[in-house]
Amino acid sequence: MNKLRMLMADDNEVMHIPYSVKIFRLNPFDWWAGYDLKSVKLAYLRETGAARDAFYEEEELARDAMQTLRVYPNPYAKESRTFQEELARMVARGQEFPCHFASRYVSS
Repeated sequence: MNKLRMLMADDNEVMHIPYSVKIFRLNPFDWWAGYDLKSVKLAYLRETGAARDAFYEEEELARDAMQTLRVYPNPYAKESRTFQEELARMVARGQEFPCHFASRYVSS
């Protein structure tokens, strides 16, 4: 049984995140959400068609980083949400995990 913890997305809304949902950085550009690194990596390979060597320094994101890293809807956006707020929104929408969470924009 997964435990739930309360997260405040804003002053008016309380959302629940299954305690075991985590964010994993798979390479310098991609973050995925899921329950464990193995299933996240398999989903990434299946959905992207990338080679197995697409992973570089993959790691679970630390809990304190969930409050500091931010998601922007596009490279020019002024509004953003923390990773924790975005994960809470995904759970509230009924998102299935593992799944893509965020990508780093690379300017050319």
